[in-house]
Amino acid sequence: MEREGLTKKIGDGLFTLLILLFLADPTNTIFHLKNIVFLLFLLFNIAFYKADYARARYFLYAVSAVSVSFIVANLRGTIIDLAELKGIYTAFAPLLLLPWIERYDVVRLSRIPVLVTAGIVVSLFWIIFFFPVTEAVIYPFMWSHDNTIMMSHRYFLGMRFFGMYCKSTVAMLPVFCIAVYNVAIPGKRTFVDILLVLLLLHLFLISGTRSTTLLPLLLFVAILFVFCRNRRYFNYFFYPAAFIAVLAIAVILFKLLMEKSEASNLVKYAHITSYLELFERNPLFLLFGQGPATYFYSEGFRHMTNITEWTYLELLRCYGIFSAVILYVIIKPLVLMFKYINTQEVVIAFILGYMLYLVIAGTNPLFLSSTGMLVVLSAYSFLDRIERNNE
Repeated sequence: MEREGLTKKIGDGLFTLLILLFLADPTNTIFHLKNIVFLLFLLFNIAFYKADYARARYFLYAVSAVSVSFIVANLRGTIIDLAELKGIYTAFAPLLLLPWIERYDVVRLSRIPVLVTAGIVVSLFWIIFFFPVTEAVIYPFMWSHDNTIMMSHRYFLGMRFFGMYCKSTVAMLPVFCIAVYNVAIPGKRTFVDILLVLLLLHLFLISGTRSTTLLPLLLFVAILFVFCRNRRYFNYFFYPAAFIAVLAIAVILFKLLMEKSEASNLVKYAHITSYLELFERNPLFLLFGQGPATYFYSEGFRHMTNITEWTYLELLRCYGIFSAVILYVIIKPLVLMFKYINTQEVVIAFILGYMLYLVIAGTNPLFLSSTGMLVVLSAYSFLDRIERNNE
């Protein structure tokens, strides 16, 4: 019994460290430890836990979709960036942990790594805010490490805003949603939950990107409404405040989206035009894909590129109909969770968070990365726990 307890503690510790590396160093350019810790954790599970190898099929599904498109692209003589291709295969590696995922509560284990990562970003933001000269040191460091944390200065409504966006920010949404749920339910909230909600709201607000700033705030309001709507006097305060907040957010979002002269919007719209032209010239790409790690010309960048912010269009371009296999692996746990909405309230919170993650991930190139797959692991882990609780 003591040995089992020690094994579990070691396993949880290794997984927590791996999650911290996924979140704090998503590009693996700062510590260079992600692959080593992942391999160590994988070997640990093989050595000490019985595996449900049937779940390894999800990894095989994703890899097979990439491989088929790769073979077709080679038969066509398409030029493929082999270094980028290696990165694509590596991105799906976390799915190899699915045979042991029932042993781990990924959302719970992610709480401390999320606190640490969000704390680092928020601290750096205020250091630069109060001591602007430090940006001259922090910015080059981040730039030389694949922009793990991106910094931006934007003007909106005549005001200048400074933003800091960590590439793993959207991967923290599941933890955020469960923390908001715990805060909303009497008897469940803890100091860590309150700290997580406040810190992550701060992180979203300073991200400098419209989707990561606005959508989590709407999610926060939605979760509070779902779980607090029956409280006494709640409606007197909630509805007027929510109406004003949603109206303000809608106006800001509409203005941002309609500002075609804004640089980021120009690039996004130009990307879409380039995709449409590519599919019009090569309709077979919709069937078999152009191939993984292949390049096409985008008017947005005005040069050849192998990736854009439009993640789902990228999936279609690279893998054609085989992209449905990858989406199946990602969406399956979400679909299965809907069966338990009426039996466990916390399922609603996680579903809202996971759906929002999939929406924001549609404009995030790191969706198909090890950090993105961490969120998929959390979904399968959460589903396991819900199913066990309903047995």
